[in-house]
Amino acid sequence: MTRVKICGMRTPQDAHDAVQAGADALGVILAPSPRRVSLAEVAVIRQSFPALVPLVGVFVDPGAQDVRAAIEAGVDVLQFSGAESPQFCASFGRAFVKVLHVGERAPDPGDVRRYGAGTIMYDASSARGGGMGRTFAWASIEPLRGLGPFCLAGGLCVENVGEAIRLLRPFAVDVSSGVERDGRKDRELMRAFVRAVRESDAAA
Repeated sequence: MTRVKICGMRTPQDAHDAVQAGADALGVILAPSPRRVSLAEVAVIRQSFPALVPLVGVFVDPGAQDVRAAIEAGVDVLQFSGAESPQFCASFGRAFVKVLHVGERAPDPGDVRRYGAGTIMYDASSARGGGMGRTFAWASIEPLRGLGPFCLAGGLCVENVGEAIRLLRPFAVDVSSGVERDGRKDRELMRAFVRAVRESDAAA
């Protein structure tokens, strides 16, 4: 079953709606972004949904103390979207996701292997450390599928996530702007996205 992570939680209501939609994990942005939340908000969001659903903190080149503070606030899993080293990512004793950005070329297989202790996420290249709602050429990472389970991000939405799953069979998919209206999480879009993922799984 393809896991679904809905990222960019800003309120307890966002988290409640995402869990009700069937998300397997939720994400909060702790890097420069319109969706960035404070550590106090992280703590409130973490308390608003079941502990069995992990909360992922998204960072871009953070300091070690910033990461530790986020863990204290309630973050369960760490996602690194900058130039963090494998040693840094693994140094907190938590499960981590390392984002590798896909531009004109796919990431080097050696880079994928360097972060073998964590889960790799492929996302569209961006100067801000995220895909900014843009897709990339999915076929370009097909040769990397044999290197282990991975998460797919970047411009996913209700209309295209099924195709992405059929093509690449990712371990998980990550969505943020694709389930928003007017910059806010939309309950029905979240439900429709998870439904599209489940239907693609069932058809496989």
